[in-house]
Amino acid sequence: MVRVDLHVHSAASFDCSIEPELVLRRCRRLGLAPVFLTDHDTIAGALKLRAGGFIRVVVGQEVMTSAGEIVGLFLDEAIQAGLSPSEAARQIRAQGGLVYLEHPYDSSRRHLSEEAIQGLAERIDIVEVFNGRSDEKSNRQAADLCSILGAVAGAGSDAHTLEELGSVYIEMEDFEGPQDFLAKLRDGRIVTGRPAWRLAAEAWVGHNIRRR
Repeated sequence: MVRVDLHVHSAASFDCSIEPELVLRRCRRLGLAPVFLTDHDTIAGALKLRAGGFIRVVVGQEVMTSAGEIVGLFLDEAIQAGLSPSEAARQIRAQGGLVYLEHPYDSSRRHLSEEAIQGLAERIDIVEVFNGRSDEKSNRQAADLCSILGAVAGAGSDAHTLEELGSVYIEMEDFEGPQDFLAKLRDGRIVTGRPAWRLAAEAWVGHNIRRR
């Protein structure tokens, strides 16, 4: 089993100051792996980690389209900002990536419009049913949308600080590649509201048990 946080930012994003290496280090302390990095309109942070020899990094991007944001996971190349949602989703899929609809009902965020969501309905692989920065009502509405679309439920902290990492994560079977990930994510368990210190303690205990 692995623990994954599907929505994480680093200093590669315009609104975050935490270097990718520090994000990786914190995720390791919390027992979160593989590391999903989903910076705004760039994959530079994730590629930097890959270049440093950290293979278990899922390259993602929170893409600003002409009608709001969507996330692409398992990318090889960055998606240009400003494309239509349909074209952005097409390019994500063309790379073998997954289309992840994040915080779709959070009014304080740059989410997709209802019209755009309808236009993408058949291309949305995952809906973020729990965002660590969204309120309960927004997350509940997202869960309803996920059910309507028949998509797979996802979750992420949307961390822009180290302290936010691990506030929500998914426990699931380990995976190889995007389609295996998607299939196993269906049986994943979303864990929320656990303080970072407890996650760190559990990760430390688990590491020492494995060493015995």
